[in-house]
Amino acid sequence: MRLISALLFASSAMLALGAAAQTRIYCCDDAKGRKVCGDFLPTECQGRAYEERDNRGFVSKTVDAPLTAEQQARRDAELAKKEEQKKKAAEERRRTLALLSTYSSEKDINSARDRSLAELSKSMKQSQQRLEDANKKKKKLEADKEFYKGKAVPEQVKAAIRDNEKEIQAQQAAVDVKLKEMEDVRARFAEEKKRYLELTGKKPLEVVPAPAAAPAPEAAPEPAAESAPAAPAAQPAAKK
Repeated sequence: MRLISALLFASSAMLALGAAAQTRIYCCDDAKGRKVCGDFLPTECQGRAYEERDNRGFVSKTVDAPLTAEQQARRDAELAKKEEQKKKAAEERRRTLALLSTYSSEKDINSARDRSLAELSKSMKQSQQRLEDANKKKKKLEADKEFYKGKAVPEQVKAAIRDNEKEIQAQQAAVDVKLKEMEDVRARFAEEKKRYLELTGKKPLEVVPAPAAAPAPEAAPEPAAESAPAAPAAQPAAKK
């Protein structure tokens, strides 16, 4: 019986110690700035920042007050800005690695640019040729239409004129697109070249000027024409 009592006492003591070890105190400053504490979160601490303390009074956890709608919106904007900056930095690193792994010299960049421009130029010339052909056809159709001046133009001629106008617009648009693409290619490769030289510290290639045309040899002065000998003075006629 004594053993059972001793065991019950020991169990109660351990439970009490465990409960004491697990005791938590919640404290905060209320609306008037007074410190409010309790074994459970006091009503005054609802919606406010508070501290969680252990049974020895040490702060074990700090909980911030919930953000207002304005604060939450500002925080979300800051987080979005940081995320965007991280993405830009990652993209910049990717572009740098791609640039250095693609080109080994400025000549490589120039060669890649020239290949791209040559391909676009070839396509543009094809569109220019089709545009020229369409304009030639337009002149012929105008002559055909003039033939029917004062008369009803056949529907077939009208349809041919409409199709010709569409063809001219399409080919002109294609030429304009290729011109814009060529401008973009030049700008892109110029930027890549600038970036490559900055990363590598290399000096840009010197532009070799075109050889100056040799001056034309001066014409030798023509020899002065020799003056013809003066004619002898006329002799007076002899008297008979």
